[in-house]
This record gives sequence, structure tokens and C-alpha cells, in this order.
Amino acid sequence: MSQDNHYETLGINENASESEIKQAFRKLSLKYHPDKNQGSTETIGMFHKINEAYEVLGDSSKRKEYDMMRKNPFANMMNGMGGMGSPGFATHNESFDNIDEIINKFFGGPMGMGMGMGFPGAMHMNMGQGMPNIQIFRNGVPINVNRFQKPTPITKNITISMNQVLTGASIPVDIERWITENEHKVFEKETIYVTIEKGIDSGEIIVLEGKGNIVNDQCKGDVKIYVNVENNTQFQRYGIDLLLEKPISLKEALCGFSFEIKYINDKNYTINNTQGNIITPNYKKTIPGMGLERNGKRGNLVIHFIIEFPANLSIDKINLLKDVL
Repeated sequence: MSQDNHYETLGINENASESEIKQAFRKLSLKYHPDKNQGSTETIGMFHKINEAYEVLGDSSKRKEYDMMRKNPFANMMNGMGGMGSPGFATHNESFDNIDEIINKFFGGPMGMGMGMGFPGAMHMNMGQGMPNIQIFRNGVPINVNRFQKPTPITKNITISMNQVLTGASIPVDIERWITENEHKVFEKETIYVTIEKGIDSGEIIVLEGKGNIVNDQCKGDVKIYVNVENNTQFQRYGIDLLLEKPISLKEALCGFSFEIKYINDKNYTINNTQGNIITPNYKKTIPGMGLERNGKRGNLVIHFIIEFPANLSIDKINLLKDVL
């Protein structure tokens, strides 16, 4: 578990309600989202801390365990070993003023060799075959009792194009994770190809279950991929619909036009309006099926025509228009 104070990270007190926690998370995640801060290292680090804090405090059972560990770092160890029948062992509410006495009671005997009677800061105990490697700290850091808690997710950011949103894609993502081997962390790197579904949008999160840090075969963390869509096209996106604002002259609005548009996939399409079909101000033409696709549904392309009127006309042109209109 992280040594950061999750309550301080989210800027809330320890009695905050679920709605207050959620509200604080949303506010901070928007403030520190890498997309809004040019992806600075400091911002990304804070963004990850905010997500880690919400992972714990947003889950009532994890929050309860976190609060218990902060107030009494020995509580889980005592509860987890309570069924061993150690003689004279008291409940976790017992005073911990004499740490050596507590350890004596816990293991039913005197301190073992190599444990360090002075107990200056931390002690490491290995009680032999089948017993976990236990670390106990006086500074309040939760002890490692090998409880196989699911590791905190690894987070990564990816940026994709609108064409990849249109067609879907497979994006390589490099991750570094640790694996527990013989009670030590061994780090490894892997390139994972992430499937980008059609129609994905900025701010969405792809979760790769079991691809993160590994405690053992039954306890694997996840990888969270935060998606950013970079739109360098002339189209605006509204869900799975696309909007194109197209300026045309007054002459084109009255007499017809023909022009090409370059679509997201770089293909050119010709848009025609024959003579006699008048385009009125703010007219919108919907082309079905030319939007984005998501979950089997296809959006539309909407062309919003913006008529550009002349700033002034000569008397001769005005008279000509009077004769025609």
C-alpha cells in the first residue's frame, strides 16, 4: 500500500462521505489530467496519485482496511493470525507500548536470532519453513504479512488519431512491472499490443486485467490505459456523429456548387448541389452513415453551411439583383 496519505491527496478529511470522495476525485482528475497540462511529468505523477487514492477510498472495504492500518499497523497481522492459538495472545486492542513483549506473545517464545534486540527501526523475521517473511516498522508503515493484496494498477497514457478511432487499431504499449520471486521483486519489461475499439473517445480507460505487477499466479495487478484522441481534422466530433462547417458564397448558395472534402481516412468525396436548390442560412445537410462507428452503430456526417454575404454591392449589381429576384 502506498505511503501517501490518500485523504491529503484528495484534499478531504477522514470523515468524508462517498459522494464527497467522488466529487473530490472528479475535480482533481480534471485539473491534473495530462491532456490539459501538456503531459508534464509532475502532472502525470499527481494524476496517478489521485487515481491510486481513489482506488482505495472509493471502495468501502479497501477504505476500511486502509483506515485500520493507518490507526493500527499491526491490526491485520493480529487478525490474520488469531486462529493459531498462540498462548497468552491478546486481541489487537491491546497496548503496543512494549513491542518486544508483543512479539514474544505473538510467536510464543523469546526473540529469535538475527532479529536485533535493539529494534532500532525495523526487524526482519523468518521463522523457518512455511512461515512468511514479515517486516514490522515503527513509523506506522503497514507491515508486509504476505496477504496477497492485489497490486496497484500500472497506468499508461496513449494518444491516437481520428483515423484510428474510425477504423480501430492495435497500439504497442511498453510497460515495466515487478514479479515476486523468492520474496524479492524482479522487474521486467514487456510490449503489450492494446486493442483500440472503433469509436473510442478521449478520457476513456482501457483496463488490461492481470497484465500488471504480479504477486503470484493467483494475484496479479492490472494495467490502466488512459486514452487521448488527437483531432487534427476539419471535423468536430459529437459522440459518433461528425460535424463539418463549410463556408460558401452567396452565389454558391443561390446557384449551386461542387466541392471536395478530405475525410478522416484521407479519401476525397465530392459534394454537389445542383442549380435551383437554394441553400438557406445555417442549413445543415445530414449524410447518413458517414460518421464514426461504435458497438455496431454508425453515426452521421452533418455539413453546416455558413453563407458568406458580400460586405457591399455596387448600384449596378443591386439593380441586377432586383431584376432577377
